[in-house]
Amino acid sequence: MRVLFAARLVDFKDPITFIRASLVLPQHKFVVAGDGQLFDECRRMAGSNVTFLGWVAQPVVNENMLNSEVFCQLSPVENIWSSSMILAMKYRKAIVCTNVGYTPRFLKDGVHALMIPARDENALVDALIKLQHDDLRLTLGTNAYQYYREFLDMPTIAGKIHDLVHAACSQAV
Repeated sequence: MRVLFAARLVDFKDPITFIRASLVLPQHKFVVAGDGQLFDECRRMAGSNVTFLGWVAQPVVNENMLNSEVFCQLSPVENIWSSSMILAMKYRKAIVCTNVGYTPRFLKDGVHALMIPARDENALVDALIKLQHDDLRLTLGTNAYQYYREFLDMPTIAGKIHDLVHAACSQAV
């Protein structure tokens, strides 16, 4: 199973938990796309099953998202506004994210993503073990995509804004 972490390698995104989980699951391939203050520390900690891409342009992130089965967003503060997580939803990827900030208000654990406590590598390992089952990955990815289509994709948002402006203008007349 290929697991992607695409974010700045800073404490706010918590790549350390991702690396620690990779050490427990050497049979899986872990990919880190990003750079930042924790890059060297992450490289020192990582095993041979982790590939570091460094900072990459968006087309490379897209390609890696397409080629991964699971996406991890592990911020101890907030996840729901992450462009990488929205991209994972668009690409129907199973997501593991932390249950922090507004994330649980928008996404449902076990429906759109597997949510774990912040900075808990054991919970991440458990979630990744669950996601070894193709059916669960497919279900989560499909549900995340449906959520994306209903609430997050640009044509949907533009249509809702149009309807809102039209309604406001109709009431003003």
